[in-house]
Amino acid sequence: MKSQLTLTTNAKEKINHKINTNLRMFINRLHSDFPPHWHNDVEIIWPKEAHYKVICGNQTYHVDIDDILMICPAVLHEIFSPTPGARIYIQADFSGIISLREMDKAFRLMSPALLIKKSTCPPDLYNKLCDYLNTIMKLYFGHASHFHMSEIPDDDSIISFTELEPYGELEIYSILIQFISLCGKNIDLFRKTDSKASVSVKNSIPLSNVCSYISEHFTQDLSLEKIAAYAGFSKYHFERIFNEYTGMTFYQYLQQMRISYAQTLLSNPELSVTDIAYQAGFASGVSFTRAFKKSTGYPPSQYRMLNEVKHPLNANPHFANLLK
Repeated sequence: MKSQLTLTTNAKEKINHKINTNLRMFINRLHSDFPPHWHNDVEIIWPKEAHYKVICGNQTYHVDIDDILMICPAVLHEIFSPTPGARIYIQADFSGIISLREMDKAFRLMSPALLIKKSTCPPDLYNKLCDYLNTIMKLYFGHASHFHMSEIPDDDSIISFTELEPYGELEIYSILIQFISLCGKNIDLFRKTDSKASVSVKNSIPLSNVCSYISEHFTQDLSLEKIAAYAGFSKYHFERIFNEYTGMTFYQYLQQMRISYAQTLLSNPELSVTDIAYQAGFASGVSFTRAFKKSTGYPPSQYRMLNEVKHPLNANPHFANLLK
């Protein structure tokens, strides 16, 4: 059975991975937008000839040529393609691997997405990340990975339907884990903003530790006073520098963590919305629904309906000719 990506303007994406794997990679030059959708796959977008605008939840990312955007699992996202041009996509199901404590932590800290700007990323770090992606391309496409972007037709996409070499999937996943690990270790560097630059080096270390602590205890009853004491600052000083460091208040940051976790739980049909609310750390189903809709634009029950696995759609006509 052949693989395909199915999209319509209704808002859901159906991912069929490479034969006998949980992976999908393609190089796209189509000038088309992707409506709001989510899936359990990690999605990496690497524009090579044209930029993208990507909306994840309530955050907008402008992904220029050679920038790298990694969208975390279960995050609602919408992609706008202003102009045609080759863009590389990698999609990998991490639903099994996310149970690793540090993998789960990494996605919490990066959620909803992590944008790596070539213009500001240290060259040695950027080149290392690109090496990982190029190696994945070589393993996935084989000899086809040596084509030039200029050889790709404007109205087509390169999609591989063949099987990987033995243990190729395992090798690709090992590289993706290294990629995510390197991103996690440098997340403060990638997330550096003008406001964040005003936070002193002396304060940045305890604040980084605070973010890690919150990512591990966000389902518990955390308060501003408790976290300020953990960081070793007064409540008012902590509130100010935390806002400078993250671009949001402590309670906004805590709620973002809980919403991110709830998005992952919504892929489990056995859990009710109320169950998810309490597991994510909310005091009630009503407060959870209100916060979730404010963050994503959808109530939890409707958000669940945008999962491409549970609600597949008809094939995208752009890909129909490739699959005959």
